[in-house]
Amino acid sequence: MSGNKHIVLIMGQPNSGKSTSLMNMKNQDQMVYLNTDLKALPFADKFMKNIEVADAADIIGFIDQIEAGDCDGAVLDTITFLMSMYERQHVTGAVDGLKAWGEYGNFYRNFIHAIKSGSKDYAILAHEEVVHNEQTMQLESRVPIKGAVGKIGVEADFTTILSTKQMPLNKLAGIENSLLNITDEEKEDGFKYVFCTRVTKDSVGQKMRAAVGLWNRNELYIDNDLEQVFTRLREYYSPLQEAV
Repeated sequence: MSGNKHIVLIMGQPNSGKSTSLMNMKNQDQMVYLNTDLKALPFADKFMKNIEVADAADIIGFIDQIEAGDCDGAVLDTITFLMSMYERQHVTGAVDGLKAWGEYGNFYRNFIHAIKSGSKDYAILAHEEVVHNEQTMQLESRVPIKGAVGKIGVEADFTTILSTKQMPLNKLAGIENSLLNITDEEKEDGFKYVFCTRVTKDSVGQKMRAAVGLWNRNELYIDNDLEQVFTRLREYYSPLQEAV
C-alpha cells in the first residue's frame, strides 16, 4: 500500500475546538508545531518545536527536516493561513500575476506531495467556511483557499477529514461509544467540543470523510482528541500495511 495514511484534515469554524484537540496527544513532545496563524495555543504545550512560520515558502523545507529528523510528525495550524500567507508574500504585487498564481498552485501541490510521500503523522488544521451552492441549493462547507486549488477543493486531497463542533449535551443523548466521554465540567457547562466523523442527513454538504470501516456507525461524535484519532488510524492501517 503506497502513500502516507497517517494524515488527517481537521476542519472547523472559529472557537470550535481545533487547537484544543491537540492537548491530549501523548507524543506531543515528539511532534513539531508549525504555526502559521501566529497565535498562542490555548494550553501549555510540550511540542518538541513550536515554529512560527515567517515565510510560507519555507514550509516544504520544514517538512523535509521533519521527515529526516527524529520526531513523530507535525501539526500545521492552519493550511488556510499558510496559503493566505503565500498569496500575500509571493502573489500580491507580482509583476507576472498569471505566473505567480501558477506557482501558488505548485506550492500547494508540492506541500501535499511532501506529506503524502512521507512516513510521519500529520494533522492539518483548517478554517471552515459555509457557502451556498446555487446548483444544489444547499449549504456546503469548504476550506476557503483561492485560485485553482480552491476551485478543486483542499478536501479532495485527504482521505480522513473530521469536523470540529460545539455540541449541546442534549444533542449527544443516546450516543454511546468508547471514544465519547463526557466530563463533569462538560455536564456543568451543558456542551462539549467533539469531532464529527461522517455526513448525516442533518449535515449534507459538509466534508467529513474516512475509509470504510475506520469509524463505527455509533462513533458519529467522538471526543475532539487527536490522540484517539491517530491511535485509530494506526490500528486500521497497520494490519493492511503488514499484509502487503
